[in-house]
Amino acid sequence: MKALISEIETLPTDLESRLKYLGVEYDIILDTDKIEHPEDYDFVFGANHVKKIGVDRFKRLKWIQNSYAGFNNLPVDEWKSKGIVFTNAKDVFSDPIAEWVVLYILMHYKNAIKNYELQKEHNWTRIHNRELEKMNVCIVGIGSIGQAIRKRLEPFNVNFIGVNTRGTPTEGFKSVYPVKELETAVMMSDVVVITLPLNDQTHNLFDRKLIFNMKKGSILLNVGRGRIIDEDALVDALESEHLGFCALDVMAKEPVDKDSRLWDCKNLLLTPHVSGTGDYTKERLWEVFEYNCHQFVLGKELKNIV
Repeated sequence: MKALISEIETLPTDLESRLKYLGVEYDIILDTDKIEHPEDYDFVFGANHVKKIGVDRFKRLKWIQNSYAGFNNLPVDEWKSKGIVFTNAKDVFSDPIAEWVVLYILMHYKNAIKNYELQKEHNWTRIHNRELEKMNVCIVGIGSIGQAIRKRLEPFNVNFIGVNTRGTPTEGFKSVYPVKELETAVMMSDVVVITLPLNDQTHNLFDRKLIFNMKKGSILLNVGRGRIIDEDALVDALESEHLGFCALDVMAKEPVDKDSRLWDCKNLLLTPHVSGTGDYTKERLWEVFEYNCHQFVLGKELKNIV
């Protein structure tokens, strides 16, 4: 049994020995052009090589382990139709993403940026801070990332509003709305956090109408996918002060164009798709991969099947 491992240069030493114990040979290849015999591999870690080369050349392929949680840019349905199991990295990035969300909420309500600017001016001006207690926090997409955010915000005694596909009641949420009633949920919310994946239903979900129907002065954070938001409408809402603040870790186009309106927009902070990075993300990713290797070799069900 042989594996192709890509998208990372080295394996942890202890994982190398455990793969050998399972009887798994592997090649670590980062450059697609250097893959000479794709037909030799039974499974692949990292899906981009399969996409670039074409799945039909991986004649023995039975399983693909994605190194990310998202997969909207991959032909997963095609692979599944050929009997290939596809697993993603669900839960691997939830903790650092949740910490990012809490950070930027607090930065806004505790005036971190404004205070820093005053410090640089040597200006002793006191700004009134706000507390999070009793605020309505709407999490749009209450899967693993949404739940990680909820757990970290619980000590602040906020009211949680959730949005999922059908409005299914979910632990920890005072009320849950279906996506078709998203407007109702955001109209009453002080904070709105998007954690959704990108698909036909979520593309441009936060359009101009929805954004301008959000509660005046509310804040929006997006750790899902950039194309979920109409960015021109978002900039207009921030510049007109309809929205009080926005933090984006994902944008419709990455990197953001040099002349994009996002760069200089008032009350907007951008980070370059880094909210999921942290000290233990690789460790959690390898744990998923190793578990699935073990299950695959034994012919048992894998974790995080899409």
